[in-house]
Amino acid sequence: MTVTVSIIAERALRRLGVAVVPVDARPALNTRTAPADIATAALIELGVIAIDAAPQSQASIVPLDTIATIALTKLGVIAADEGVAPSDMTLARGAVDAVHSALVASGTVKWTSAQITTAVSEEYAGLTAFHLASSFGKQSDPALVPVLEARIATVSRVAHAHALALTKLAQVQASLVSQALVTWDNLGVPTAVAEEYTRLTAMSLASSFGKQVDPKLVLVLEDRVRRMAQVLAAPGSANDAVQAVHDDLVAQGLARWSVFDIPAAVELPYELLAANRLAPLFDKQAIPHDEVLAIRSLAKLVALGAVQEPIRAEYF
Repeated sequence: MTVTVSIIAERALRRLGVAVVPVDARPALNTRTAPADIATAALIELGVIAIDAAPQSQASIVPLDTIATIALTKLGVIAADEGVAPSDMTLARGAVDAVHSALVASGTVKWTSAQITTAVSEEYAGLTAFHLASSFGKQSDPALVPVLEARIATVSRVAHAHALALTKLAQVQASLVSQALVTWDNLGVPTAVAEEYTRLTAMSLASSFGKQVDPKLVLVLEDRVRRMAQVLAAPGSANDAVQAVHDDLVAQGLARWSVFDIPAAVELPYELLAANRLAPLFDKQAIPHDEVLAIRSLAKLVALGAVQEPIRAEYF
């Protein structure tokens, strides 16, 4: 009677307290969470509400001439129901362009001047009025400038938050792969580590939203991901360990059978030796006594003839 590599591998893992339940029977391990869902969850953890599309009341495009007119109205140059002189409109439109160019240059916004929406049109008009004030002999409060710019920056971050979160998630994945902590692709994260990925992504995003994080927590979360990755890879690692044990025994002359017909009588020695090889992968200590016991038991079984070697046919 023989025993298969996979059976010995499974028993070696059980001896280490790993993978008692097959991976295929664990929904948290064999299902994936979409990157978009993790990105959204990371933003929510930071208190940023990421939505697919802004409300129509905030997403309507506001023409430059409209912003220029509002700015002139704020300065009292024209009344709310009064038309704008062409020269004043040219001057005001130029101020809107200058405000937008400054915001782009500082990295505050990424949209074009033709994509300014109602979400920031009032702030644009306020900044434009500040720039125009001296041209019309008006006074404007400089303290309003950083306030208005901060509002626009907030809208800009929220507008691009989801795309930024996906970028940060990809960076988290790349970091884990580069450290050889995970082997899965970035098309979906195992549900078992979705929470860890969410928090790692949120921590990577934190500075973009003025949040502080504890850098020590990164190591804790990465270690959790590493442990789960080891569990996912456990069956393959265990099979490799049994194969390595067999190859070593063959090299020592203790095994005269193939890996496909391992005698059931030597199952325990194989299991002990494989478990010791696997132990460091799961942060466990190998047991030297088990190593010695396995080799002695195997040698004794072979010497006493307890192991029936397969009969090999010879063809002439």
